[in-house]
Amino acid sequence: MQASGSTARRSTAGQSLERCYRLIDGSCEPHLQLDGQYSSLDDAIADAIEWIGLFSEPDHPSSWIGVEVSSTNGDWRTCRLPGPLLCPLPR
Repeated sequence: MQASGSTARRSTAGQSLERCYRLIDGSCEPHLQLDGQYSSLDDAIADAIEWIGLFSEPDHPSSWIGVEVSSTNGDWRTCRLPGPLLCPLPR
């Protein structure tokens, strides 16, 4: 389900950095079912919305999903706090 898209790159002292995104659960931990890395925020959110669509309950505990982005030092930083995903981002 992971689609390839444009990646954000920043050059730092001659090194290029490819940003990656990953989904987190309601506890701000890496999501157990959606554990891939994505090349864009839109791709990560779209995958999460597709996965949540499999549940018949809109308030299912797994529907709280956030997003982290990789940082230049290899850590992950939260760029979207976990919350319900109700609709896809406009393209």
